[in-house]
Amino acid sequence: MGISDKNCFICDNDLFADSAGYIKCIKCGHEIIKGDCQYAFIVNDILCPESVRKIDSLDRFKQRVLQECLVKNDFLLDIGSASGKFLYHSKSLFRKHMGIEVTDECADFARNRLGLNIERDISSIDGEISVATFWHSLEHITVEEIGKIFKRINSSSSENTRIIISVPNNQSLQYALFNEGYAYYDFSSHLHQFSSGSLDMLMAKYEFEKIHNFYSFPYSAFGYLQGFLNKFNRIHNYLYYRKKRGWTFGKEQSKLILYDIYNYLLLIFFVMPSLLLCIYDLVNPERGGVIIACYRKKRDWRS
Repeated sequence: MGISDKNCFICDNDLFADSAGYIKCIKCGHEIIKGDCQYAFIVNDILCPESVRKIDSLDRFKQRVLQECLVKNDFLLDIGSASGKFLYHSKSLFRKHMGIEVTDECADFARNRLGLNIERDISSIDGEISVATFWHSLEHITVEEIGKIFKRINSSSSENTRIIISVPNNQSLQYALFNEGYAYYDFSSHLHQFSSGSLDMLMAKYEFEKIHNFYSFPYSAFGYLQGFLNKFNRIHNYLYYRKKRGWTFGKEQSKLILYDIYNYLLLIFFVMPSLLLCIYDLVNPERGGVIIACYRKKRDWRS
């Protein structure tokens, strides 16, 4: 534990502790990567129209959260839109939409193959935001850009605006059990690791308050299953990267098949303990593997 030459950008505290490649604020629990923070340009989906059009349990969960939070349907803004899958399946609910994406390959695919409105910078938005979403994107964004984004969202929002944020939870049971084997631990691209408290404090800085927490069985089950698999794999999140991103890790097809079989056998073994642990996340949302929360603009009770 020690004093940093920089204060926490969320709570202004200057007392930190080391935490697996990050420095952790003792006051709010937020973790920020050591050294200079820079954007991580990643392709997190297989960029194929057929893949985007397929809807899985996680996509259905996101749609349910969106519809439960929705107050107005004028303008949907998705920060870190990646392949554009969420926008593609949600845009029909809104009069207009926009995705913000800095990875050129993803932006070009979403724009040219899916016909989505994708911009690189939030300064391009025009009009009042109905819903702004951050589906596992906030942890990738630099401190400077976080400030810029939320200032713009604040100035383009009303009491009817809703902000949906999903980020890994550094106070989760999953993180405590698996440490760097935690499925949502990604030191190569996550600049931040949020706690529920640090996320609420960040949003309060920009005049937003939490109105709802959500539990996601897909996020919870995946986290436990992949966390257990990571204990028996040299490659972090091997099965996820194989199926989600189509990675081959430079290995021959025959070896990939053996690795896949090995992981699927492990998967069968860990299904039951993972399902039991999902119950813990359900009844203890503050310690769930992923934080999923909806925020609204703070009401001015004086007016």
